[in-house]
Amino acid sequence: MTALAFQPNPELALLETAKQSPNDFAAQHRLGEFYLQQNRLPEGILYLEKAQQLNPQDYDTGYDLSLAYLNSGDAAKASAQLHQMITRHETAELDDLLAEANEKSGDYKGAASEYYRAAQLDPTEGNIFDLASFLLQHKNYEGFLDNALTFFRYGEQKYPRSAKLTVGLGVTLFAEGKYDDAVQTLCAAVDLDPTDPRPFQFLGKVSTASPAHMPEIRKRLEGFVHLYPNNALANYYYAMSLWKRSDGEPVADTGVIEALLKKTIAASPDFYEAHFQLGILYQDQQKYPEAIKEFEQTLTLRPDYNRAHYRLFLLYSRTHQKQLADQHLAILKQIKQEDAQAEEAGDVPGNTQAKQTMETPH
Repeated sequence: MTALAFQPNPELALLETAKQSPNDFAAQHRLGEFYLQQNRLPEGILYLEKAQQLNPQDYDTGYDLSLAYLNSGDAAKASAQLHQMITRHETAELDDLLAEANEKSGDYKGAASEYYRAAQLDPTEGNIFDLASFLLQHKNYEGFLDNALTFFRYGEQKYPRSAKLTVGLGVTLFAEGKYDDAVQTLCAAVDLDPTDPRPFQFLGKVSTASPAHMPEIRKRLEGFVHLYPNNALANYYYAMSLWKRSDGEPVADTGVIEALLKKTIAASPDFYEAHFQLGILYQDQQKYPEAIKEFEQTLTLRPDYNRAHYRLFLLYSRTHQKQLADQHLAILKQIKQEDAQAEEAGDVPGNTQAKQTMETPH
């Protein structure tokens, strides 16, 4: 019978070495890194701090310690650590991490400054994207949206084969209300890498804003469905593109749209928007029991979805089910009142329906 080889516990071995050599920088550093790899941040920070005391100038220890502080929720310690390191020797990597620390602290102006500094020191695709996407994410703050467009344009010109920068440019154009330009840019992002799902998600989301480009959008969405026939978003957005016709286009085959929406639901049963759209399809065909079932399922998944409540109010009224119609009307009034109160308090930027319409379904 062959004896099993003895497998030592790596943590115990590293702990023993660190204990026996408390002044050995490498021993403390190795143990700290081991704990970070195990996502045991408190222990990792403890031993990296010991390593840094032994060798304050070591860049890797300082950077990893800053990142560990940040990931543990201590943005202040991360910021202090990074400022010390930048004073000794500034790098784009340190500026980028400091920007993240400032962002988590709510210092958006400071974060923008550091993201800009990182992109200035090292204008890589990633650094430009980090800057521009941060500005887009906080587009309502001090003209950040205009700056986001500027830097996405710069990045797309510098890295014309970058799908993520091209997508970012398209999303920013959409945020600025330049819908045709946004759709054309997102189509270009799709063409850069037809297998990348990210551009399709944005393209499908904004497609209805540019009816003139719907045939181009539909062609790309159809190609993506062929590549990924079981992808829920691919089927959903292709179904929507078939349904929303441009002027002069023939009416779509509703049977195909129904099949695509059912494939969406099969791939992602909690996709409430797919249930909602299938309900509309049935409602348009006067298949009221089927429509009611889909709208009720929508509300099971998203109870506050006021568009589904409204559709059910209409359907129950049409089918003379007054008590059920009144229930949904009461819920609609309650949602409207809550939205008005929240908007008055400054808790939401707009009404619930607008917010729901712009969400990307999962």
